[in-house]
This record gives sequence, structure tokens and C-alpha cells, in this order.
Amino acid sequence: MLNSKAVSLSFAVTMEIFYLVCAFFSYLFPNAIFLLFNTWAHSIDLTKIASTKPPIFTDFFIGFISIFVFSYIIGAIFTGIYNAIVKRIG
Repeated sequence: MLNSKAVSLSFAVTMEIFYLVCAFFSYLFPNAIFLLFNTWAHSIDLTKIASTKPPIFTDFFIGFISIFVFSYIIGAIFTGIYNAIVKRIG
């Protein structure tokens, strides 16, 4: 059985690290980020929908907080499903 709080917090912190690294590279190398994400988007040209406004701290902060909250929730859901499956088949 997995500890729901530990898994949820671990996943949320991992996503925060990814968010910070992504933000860092997107501010320094915005064109390179679009080239990378276009390889993930399966035939969608993300450069056509790219924002032309300069990045602002408020957007960064809201993204940082919302990624943490949603990642924590996803971690809790994952742990609940995992523990239910282990209980049923274990």
C-alpha cells in the first residue's frame, strides 16, 4: 500500500521542478521550446498559437500554484486507485 500524502506530495514537487525548468528554458529559448513541444503535439503547429505578449510574473505564479494543486490531486487519485487494485488482487 502506498502512502497517499507522500505520493501526492512527491508527484506535486516533481511537477513543480519540471514547471520551473520549463519556464526557465521557455524564457531563455522560446523558439527552441516550440520546436520541442511541436514534436509532442502530433501534427499541430504550436507556433501558430504562440502568445506574443511578454511573460509576466502573475501568470508564472498562477501556473506554479495550479500545477502544484492539480498534481497533488492527481497523485491522490493515483494512490487511491493503486491501493484499491492492490487490495483487490493482492
